Amino acid sequence: MKEFIVVPGCLWDGVSGAVAEDRAVLVRDGVVRRIGPKAELVKEAPGAQLLEDADWLMLPAFVNAHDHGRGMSPVSFGTPDQALEVWLQDLNKLPAIPHYDACFYDGVRLASAGVGTVLHSHNPNNFGDICQEMIQAARGYRDAGVRSILCPLYLDQNKRIYYDRDKFIESLPEPLRTNFAAGIRDRIMTIDEYLELVERIRDGLRKEIDEGWVEVQLHPNGGQWCSDEALLRMKEYALAHGMYIHLHLLETQYQAEYARRTWGKSFIQHYQDIGFLGPWVSFAHAVWLDEEDLQLIAASGAHLVTNPSSNLRLRSGAFNMRRACELGLACGIGLDGCAFDDDQDYLREIRVAWLNNRHNGVDGGVPYLDVLKMATSRGATEAARRLSQGVLKEGCNADFVCVSLESLTRPYTDPGLDPLAMLVQRGTRASVRMTFVNGEQSWGAGEAFSGKEKAAEERICASIRKLRAADPGKRDNEPLLSRVHDFYAASLRK
Repeated sequence: MKEFIVVPGCLWDGVSGAVAEDRAVLVRDGVVRRIGPKAELVKEAPGAQLLEDADWLMLPAFVNAHDHGRGMSPVSFGTPDQALEVWLQDLNKLPAIPHYDACFYDGVRLASAGVGTVLHSHNPNNFGDICQEMIQAARGYRDAGVRSILCPLYLDQNKRIYYDRDKFIESLPEPLRTNFAAGIRDRIMTIDEYLELVERIRDGLRKEIDEGWVEVQLHPNGGQWCSDEALLRMKEYALAHGMYIHLHLLETQYQAEYARRTWGKSFIQHYQDIGFLGPWVSFAHAVWLDEEDLQLIAASGAHLVTNPSSNLRLRSGAFNMRRACELGLACGIGLDGCAFDDDQDYLREIRVAWLNNRHNGVDGGVPYLDVLKMATSRGATEAARRLSQGVLKEGCNADFVCVSLESLTRPYTDPGLDPLAMLVQRGTRASVRMTFVNGEQSWGAGEAFSGKEKAAEERICASIRKLRAADPGKRDNEPLLSRVHDFYAASLRK
């Protein structure tokens, strides 16, 4: 029986309006058993290890509600930040990093930023090897001490260009036309083959699933890339098997344009019409939602995930956080492999989410507690709650982070300021003193943990150097990128 007591300077449970003092937490076998005064808990568990520091602000471990486990930013390989539709065409420069290496490195950095659970939207190195890739991804996260929600992607239409693709291809000169067309294969597998793949992934990770380290979700890659027939089959399968669905949606204005051209209405309105919208689905990015869309989402119980740094870096726009909070929508925050400084700093991402609200002026603000709840209790969608509830309550899994109060108040702050406000305003992963997931320490001070990050970094860099020796990744994509830019720019001027 593993038993310990954490005694912080103050504690926030993920839902309350303020921190609590004189609270300690008794953890036994990976579960929060009691929360109360230190003296009572020591009396109840006299042999428990004591972890105590008045400098700690203790709160639920964060939920990174959408990421990709890339391990290394595309910027490292000569793919700069630019509009998503152009950026996607430039990703052929990236090496096929082994997924264990990428997710182990990402997972260690996430743990160092207080993250306990990550939703992993999978980018395959080889579609034929997705099952084994996802098993390796899960084990990389597990060895880093982070829970993972695995999302194997499916697509069956509109690869590379959302609409008027034939006209775009016809406009290209040779040999660009032939080379571009050769890279299009809309449907890699049938929907039946995809659902069989999901079952193989779940079978291959049965131990990790049973131990509460892994969940699997269905993952149509994006609205413009997946047919209605596939979406409805996924819904049917999800409801029959107690699963959930996650997809990219309305990340850019060109994706919104696709819906208008296809149905004469928004994605959300169309999904409501066909019966796809409901509490079984979550949407990443969700930048280009109008008021009717938000109202429909609120009524349906669907979940949203904002990716603020990614939305800035890829010129996508700003999520309407204020309105989402007003409507009480279940929203999470995801790094999307595009943290502002390529460092997987989830605490900084919380601040970017808070500040990068669509609204300006005196009514443009969002309460900082709302954003912290998005990172914890509200970010724990139904699938995530099977792994971690995003709260510190008796009976919940012991996933928590302790942050240095001194790091938030340095060099000076007036007495009595809310430490949660200071966490949102000033917190970075350098503020994190320790992270526990499932009652196991995944990050902390000392050489053991800094050495773990260094080893993960050396491992992934060695893999990349080996891949680059075989293929330096030099691609002259500029002729294509300029034409993709001109195509989408002109498509909205018509």
